[in-house]
Amino acid sequence: MLNSAEFLPWLRQPAPDRDVVVSGRVRLARNLAHYPFPHRASEAQLQAVVEQLHPLLAAAGLTRAVSLSQLRLAERARLVGARVISPALLPELPHRWVLLNPDASIVAVLNEEDHLRLQITCAGWYPQRLLEELLHWERTLAQMPVLWARSPRWGYLTASPINLGRGLRLGLLMHLMGLQRARQITRWLEALQALGCHTRGLYGEGSLAFEGYVQISLLGGNDPLDDLLARLRGTLRMLIDAEREARARIQRDAIEEEWQELQATVHHAESLSLGTTLRALAVYRMRAMLDYDDAQRDYADLLLFEAAVYPPPEPDYAAAERAEWLRARLVPTTGPTTT
Repeated sequence: MLNSAEFLPWLRQPAPDRDVVVSGRVRLARNLAHYPFPHRASEAQLQAVVEQLHPLLAAAGLTRAVSLSQLRLAERARLVGARVISPALLPELPHRWVLLNPDASIVAVLNEEDHLRLQITCAGWYPQRLLEELLHWERTLAQMPVLWARSPRWGYLTASPINLGRGLRLGLLMHLMGLQRARQITRWLEALQALGCHTRGLYGEGSLAFEGYVQISLLGGNDPLDDLLARLRGTLRMLIDAEREARARIQRDAIEEEWQELQATVHHAESLSLGTTLRALAVYRMRAMLDYDDAQRDYADLLLFEAAVYPPPEPDYAAAERAEWLRARLVPTTGPTTT
């Protein structure tokens, strides 16, 4: 059984602004010339892509490899929850692979939407680390003995036109529960959208912000990452400060009462929806931050990334499996009568 925690060592690293920014990520998309995009490629062509890229990426340090077609649906659902793969790879599809480095901060996904999607992830808001890793991997990919699909006019070619150019996307996973409960989150998301940012829920396109968990992404086009960071920096800093101010107005007793009710639900439920699970984790995390308990906050983040995410409609066993998992991971940590 694949354990999604194996993909999360990077999440345990201390990082700036971790209370508001759960994680930051930069993604690079690349495609091999002379091969169709994955959604148009034959199985033989998909296999040829893997045979070309797998050894090159392994030589570059991504030494662990996982064939997604060899995993059960429940295991792939855990990788979606860990944000290693997108929900598009939940079905059993041939010649789809994940390669990663020892701490799983660098992940390459083969034959998802593009032939290669390389993800650089860190805990908290650590733009300098993201920039340094990005420059390293842009050089590494450019030096590989393959021909990447590239146009003098459009830059790197990608399956989705919005990724044309450098094939670059900057993303942050934020917890804005204070602003959401103060009913101020909408105007902040609109301000980010005015900067060209895309906002969405935890699990990508089509998902909604829930209990303050929101993903913010900025497409690179032909701009380098440092330009994207400069565009975002001022507004992001104000957003982080605004979230902290909103949290300061949350009543600790009200959060405690809400947590006690959720804890009882988790303790006794035979099944749990994904929505109830996310609400429990969000309240557990907020409770930790109001108590200045960084260890409990980080544990909440780990559980958030461990939660399995299935395609709708979920299989019959998913809700019961989720209840058993959360009870085992959460209730022993706090006890059913914690005050």
